[in-house]
Amino acid sequence: MRLAILCSGQAGQHRGMLDELLLDPECDPVRQAASAVLGRDVAEWWNGLHEQEIFLNANAQFAIAYYQIATWTRLARLLPEISLVAGYSLGELIAYFVAGALDAAETFKLVHSRARLMDAAAAVNSSGACMALWRGRVSPATLAARDRSIADYGLEVAIKRRTGEEVLAGPSDAIARFVADLQTANPNLVRLPVTIPSHTHYLAAAADSFRDILSASAIVPPRVTVLRAVDAAPVQSRDQAIDALSRQICTTIRWDRCMDALTEYGIDSVIELGPGNDLARLVEAEHPQIAARAVNDFRDYRALANWLG
Repeated sequence: MRLAILCSGQAGQHRGMLDELLLDPECDPVRQAASAVLGRDVAEWWNGLHEQEIFLNANAQFAIAYYQIATWTRLARLLPEISLVAGYSLGELIAYFVAGALDAAETFKLVHSRARLMDAAAAVNSSGACMALWRGRVSPATLAARDRSIADYGLEVAIKRRTGEEVLAGPSDAIARFVADLQTANPNLVRLPVTIPSHTHYLAAAADSFRDILSASAIVPPRVTVLRAVDAAPVQSRDQAIDALSRQICTTIRWDRCMDALTEYGIDSVIELGPGNDLARLVEAEHPQIAARAVNDFRDYRALANWLG
């Protein structure tokens, strides 16, 4: 068996997603590490957020990081040796925790700094959603109109997910005009509840500053190969990790290439840490020969070991 772990990004968060992980004694070290970074108990912080506040960039990134770090802490001892780790957006940073290049405390510090820098760099844009998901089959004429609008409105492709499916990003007012122009031509176009134009040149300042923070951090070479999200190249050294994690903030994520790399590495089983199962479903659609499941596809995370056989 060749097993890969996938770490998701800013999507799928919901009010109850941390409840079990905050109460599990096995996750106490994770809770202590997260609380130290926040300067208050992480459960108190999470339960004090209003419903809409859980979607704000800094809150969402920290909560998703907590979910994945705590989930991996519970799961790792049950699994066979892993062969590869890959992360989507924020998940690329969590991938280095899974691969042994960071401990929980350092990961939470980096997540916190990354979100702060991204918020500051994005402050020049008006408030509101800064991303849209383009998917579904459309005519060549619609594709041509889309590409013209992307150029005209100053948008960029933030993430190439699979053939015909891309996440577009840019200033919130530009995204609004783009969706208004093309939603009739492509009814599958969805404006995403994300307030940061991640993986575009709009966050270049954040990328530069985060590189300095990474260089001063305790990150070490990963014990397991991590895929660099911008091009699916293998990362095996500290310098490569620093470059990958800083570049991806302002550079298009090539998740399509990362999925293709799974087959190149002979991966036959994939587990997505969640929350949600978006990445597992993408792998199933693109590479049905790979068995792919998300942790929360199972009522009890321990059933994953049985699924793997």
